[in-house]
Amino acid sequence: MAGDLPDFMTNPNAVLHDKDHEWRYNRIPDYNKVNAAYELEKSCTHVEGSLEWLVSNLVKNWEKEMSYKLRADQIRTIDASKYRFSVNGKEWNNAEEMLKLGTYNALIGDTELYKASEMDFSESHKLFKRALRTFSWEVIQVYSGPPIVAFKWAHWGTMTGDLSVKVGGGQKLEAHATNEVVKVYGVTVAKVNEKFEIEQLETFYDPQDMMRQMSKNRKDGSINPEQVAASGKCPFNPK
Repeated sequence: MAGDLPDFMTNPNAVLHDKDHEWRYNRIPDYNKVNAAYELEKSCTHVEGSLEWLVSNLVKNWEKEMSYKLRADQIRTIDASKYRFSVNGKEWNNAEEMLKLGTYNALIGDTELYKASEMDFSESHKLFKRALRTFSWEVIQVYSGPPIVAFKWAHWGTMTGDLSVKVGGGQKLEAHATNEVVKVYGVTVAKVNEKFEIEQLETFYDPQDMMRQMSKNRKDGSINPEQVAASGKCPFNPK
């Protein structure tokens, strides 16, 4: 079966060999540190050829392309003409919009503890790279196979750097490093075509949970995430 599949389904680093494509910062990104941390810290070891293994490879290649490639027509893991992405039932973003926003901004959006609309691609990526030693991702379980692929995932990393996040109104959420593991879980429903290219991604998780974990050691003058939590606002309500 593997011989009938695209390389991005059988090798989690397949797209890093796309030397003729246009990459952000004019270079292919280095995932050696992230990959090494993932192998040490992962909770699941999927059997080669299993649905979990295949989905994991697809998503890992998608993340690399959406984070670091510059042109939608060179992203091999998606059908750029149909691709769209949403989180928690909010607005859809197409490929071009997501490339402009950046993966972190697209995944978190505007919440009480993070304002994606006030941060560009570079700011958002620097924020998490400074705060987290690495940020690993894994498939926990796949509930259905193609063309509609539903799966549960985990995203985690150790917070070794300080946090500084714009939350709107000139305010910031700022915190010292906790040196603890920040971990969030979510569910994604993907629609893929006969070439296993992604046409649609719907992700559901609580981004506020991640920011609260990262703000345990709140700095003086920072907003208080506990007060935001007490407001009773639900992060899953579409705006």
